[in-house]
Amino acid sequence: MLDIEAILQQFELIEQKVEQVVQARKKLQQENQDLNNRIGQLENLIQEKIDAEKKHEELTALVRNKIDNLIGRLEGITEE
Repeated sequence: MLDIEAILQQFELIEQKVEQVVQARKKLQQENQDLNNRIGQLENLIQEKIDAEKKHEELTALVRNKIDNLIGRLEGITEE
């Protein structure tokens, strides 16, 4: 005949293992959320750097254009 005490112990072990799995899943879900948040922060930082680089390139082009225009004017004066 089946030993009721042994069966109850097996169920207790199963319940403990299920609880461990549930806790591990919760921990992994939180870690995943934390990592997704960090990814979002890093994506924002990258976008800010891309925008800053674009503005710097635009400013560099503007300054280069102004200098070229000034050089052109100076060359025009020296040719007269």
